[in-house]
Amino acid sequence: MEAARYGTARCRRKISETSARPWGSGRQFFPQFAGWTLFRTQAPLLPGIPGSSLTCGTGFSYHPPSLAAGSSSHLRRVTLMSRAMERILFVFPETRYPSGQPPIGLGMLAAVSRQRGRDVRVFDMSFMKDPFREMRRELANYRPDTVGISLMTPQLADASAAASICRDVLPEVLLIAGGPHATVLPEDTLARTGADLVYSGEAEMAWARLLDGEDPSRIPGFSMIRDGKLHRAPGLLLTEDLDTLPLPDRSVFDMEKYFSTWYSMDRVDPDLRGTSVMATRGCPFTCTFCQPTLSEIFGKRMRKRTASSIISELEALVADYSIDAFMFEDSTFIVDAEWVHTVCDGLTGSGLGLRWCCNVRADLLKEDLLDHMVEAGLAKINMGVESASQRVLDDIYDKGITVEGVRRALAMARERGIRVQGYFMLGAPGETREEMEETIRFATREPFDDAVFDITTPFPHTELWERTKHLVREDYTEFDCFQRSVYQLEGFRPSEIERLKKRAFWRFYLHPSRVFRTLRTALGPRNIRRTLIKARRV
Repeated sequence: MEAARYGTARCRRKISETSARPWGSGRQFFPQFAGWTLFRTQAPLLPGIPGSSLTCGTGFSYHPPSLAAGSSSHLRRVTLMSRAMERILFVFPETRYPSGQPPIGLGMLAAVSRQRGRDVRVFDMSFMKDPFREMRRELANYRPDTVGISLMTPQLADASAAASICRDVLPEVLLIAGGPHATVLPEDTLARTGADLVYSGEAEMAWARLLDGEDPSRIPGFSMIRDGKLHRAPGLLLTEDLDTLPLPDRSVFDMEKYFSTWYSMDRVDPDLRGTSVMATRGCPFTCTFCQPTLSEIFGKRMRKRTASSIISELEALVADYSIDAFMFEDSTFIVDAEWVHTVCDGLTGSGLGLRWCCNVRADLLKEDLLDHMVEAGLAKINMGVESASQRVLDDIYDKGITVEGVRRALAMARERGIRVQGYFMLGAPGETREEMEETIRFATREPFDDAVFDITTPFPHTELWERTKHLVREDYTEFDCFQRSVYQLEGFRPSEIERLKKRAFWRFYLHPSRVFRTLRTALGPRNIRRTLIKARRV
């Protein structure tokens, strides 16, 4: 019932286009769609511009309000901040595809808050059957004075619905939004969620200053509405020494549920009990599907924790949760080989005996580095390949790797018994059907143990978005790199790309070299739940 009243990503009806008008670029045009369940909120949950409307399945037209709506109550809440922020509820909206990885960023903010004597809870929608009903109950019982909502672009609809419930249950609550979508589109986030404040970037330092009573208009990264206009404090706050940050407070999550759905290493051993650890921040590479968005959050220069800090976190995880495996969740773990050697020395010397995996780039893998990583417990690597077409890698993705380099890196890993998972993308603007087929053949024939096939998705403010936004539906709630194509490509219907992606998955896992192991692993008694979760992505 609550979902029907407020709307959620999983209760929407399938959208069907009702306008034949060509897609416009940027925010200049927005065609009408039918088939939506209307959200009960004062914030615009559907994309649009002032004065535009969306025709919804209920038969009503939806008119997005301006940013100035509700600005007087917003200013009152921000003005009273110094007397609030004692009881904080962080909200992690539902994700369509749970990964078994808890939202470490909220764990960090919970730790910062508790260091300053605040009472903190995290409302994690990841495993809830009726999250909005549960959220209403949590708000009524806990009665926080501050709610912080973290959101990525695919979580936008649920984040907006959650914000509406907050306003309904606790009209005077201080509402703050952050996360990747808020970082690159603060004005859009303010309008859709009705938040009092939106934060862009790495949050720990700014959050600490806010809790200490500083005016948010003076803290770099905070955006708010003043006099009907967007005000954003310029700059980017980065923690130079990552060792000074507290360890994530994982007690705010139901970790047992995350352990039961953690599949990062299930093909290594389904009995492994693990979680994710972040060792670095920042990325120096220029891949068009990530940058510059990633740099707007963490900066381009890579910052690294010391080996002793990482080992301390792992020791705590072993003591508190009895883990025997983990994943370095960093975008690329092996950028600084000397530092990786130091971390490997620390892992070996710790005596923890943990098995682990990490994300790598093919051009950075070296034999001596791999040998040391294996000695320290490395069991699997995740390799971003993206395409088997060198033209696509160079001209569309600016990946900076070669197909032959991928083959060499794959051979090095397999010679050492390391499991390899490849990441591939299909359906980029300008990519031909033959290039997509070439990628599927490459993934299937090369000795990858696992493969993830994504549909190329231009998330807001990435270079890929800037180049191709005239081809993109600006309906952010439909951005889903696993199952939906948001491009209007010449010669391709979105459904063709979606079918091609599904075919790639089945061709890979039903290949004679993999089918027996696929069935044995997928249907093993400890892996049924993980298999069902992964199946949602197909």
